[in-house]
Amino acid sequence: MNFDLKACEAMLELTAEQVEMRLEIDGGETHRGVRYEGLEDLSQYYNPTVFPGRVYVGPDRVEMVYVPSGPALVGVTRGDFEKGSGTQPVLLRSRAGKEYVHYAHPEEGIAYSSEGDEVCFVEVFRPRSLDAYKAEIYRDPGPFTR
Repeated sequence: MNFDLKACEAMLELTAEQVEMRLEIDGGETHRGVRYEGLEDLSQYYNPTVFPGRVYVGPDRVEMVYVPSGPALVGVTRGDFEKGSGTQPVLLRSRAGKEYVHYAHPEEGIAYSSEGDEVCFVEVFRPRSLDAYKAEIYRDPGPFTR
C-alpha cells in the first residue's frame, strides 16, 4: 500500500508554519480563505512533489489532510483500510459520483470514497463522533442525476 496514514496523521500535529516548511511550500501552492466541505476559513497547502495530500489549516490548527486519487492511492483498496480498522464504517453518499460510496470511520479520524474496492480519495482528520463528523465536515452531495 502506497498510502501513508502515519504521515497524514503527523500532519495534523503541525502548526501552519511547520506545514509550510514540511511541504516546502515555496515550490507548491497556497490558497487562503478556502473551505473543505463543512470546514471554513482555511488555508490550503499543496506540494505533490513532497507530500501527496492537500493540507487544510484553520485559524488554530490543521483540520484536514485530503489525499486525492493519484500515485499515493494506486493499488490502495477499501480492504486495506478495513483490515486496519477497529470499527465498522458508516456508509454515506460520496461526492466522487453515483457509483462511489463514502466510508467514514470518524472515531478513528479517517474516511475514504471508493467504487467497488478501488479508493479514489482519503480524508484524515482528528477523531470525532459520527454526529460531529456530519455536522463539521461531511456534506451530503445529494442524489446524482443524469
